[in-house]
Amino acid sequence: MSMTRQERKESITKQRKQQIFDAALKVFSQKGFDQATIPDIAQEAEVAVGTIYNYYQSKHDLLLSIIKDYIFTESLIGLLEQSPKSDAATFLSSLINERLTIGLANTDAMQLLMSEIRRDPELLRQYTEQVVRPTFKLLEEQLESRIARDTYHPSNIRVVVRALIGMIIGLVIISGIEGETGLLRRIPRQELASEVTKLILEGIKGK
Repeated sequence: MSMTRQERKESITKQRKQQIFDAALKVFSQKGFDQATIPDIAQEAEVAVGTIYNYYQSKHDLLLSIIKDYIFTESLIGLLEQSPKSDAATFLSSLINERLTIGLANTDAMQLLMSEIRRDPELLRQYTEQVVRPTFKLLEEQLESRIARDTYHPSNIRVVVRALIGMIIGLVIISGIEGETGLLRRIPRQELASEVTKLILEGIKGK
């Protein structure tokens, strides 16, 4: 079945954005965020400078979009849509597996973002409002509904979600320190996700 004109347009836009994202990460890594320019990124992506400005207002906007649209929001929503009725254990295991996969595949982008938000209050504000808070809220709602219908005692779900995210980020950081031959890289991803899931669920198990 052939795509409609609107579907073709959306497909081209998505491909163009990914092309720009890939080029931006490469240029940021080579030149550093401060020294990189939009013309540099356009040259690497083989697009006109104006094409980038059609989508993004600045380098900060571009970096935030990389994180929000492709690393966090889109992939997370996709996971939730796939398992709307799963129990807490299945949901957590799938979530952790997916988050670890995304985190380990995008360590350059994450390191770049963390470096920039430490020294740029405006980027920190945007990241908090557009990525962190919506992500926490979504996870709190999804996990709370599952805990309520499973056999777990009431917990401070906001703390549980932050502990979960902290564990995932910590594992990604440790994996980066250990390198490709480290323990976390050698353990199958699903097995690693299952171990973290058990740690979380043991803490909120009904007595």
